[in-house]
Amino acid sequence: MIRELCFEDAQDIFEIVNKAACAYQGHIPDDCYHEPYMSEEEIRCDMKNMIFFGWQDKDKLLGVMGSPSGDVW
Repeated sequence: MIRELCFEDAQDIFEIVNKAACAYQGHIPDDCYHEPYMSEEEIRCDMKNMIFFGWQDKDKLLGVMGSPSGDVW
């Protein structure tokens, strides 16, 4: 199921984003890659300006995407 995410999902978003970012290690410049790739604070800040959706199976969030809020999709 795909659903809109909220601030209560920030920890799950943090874990998914940073796990996925590991795939880019060694493929992007070292000065752009750091761990964690995004802090939970950065994610919460982005959530104020973006809409996040997640793919959930039963009670587990498996994937996320963010889109600028407003007229852009």
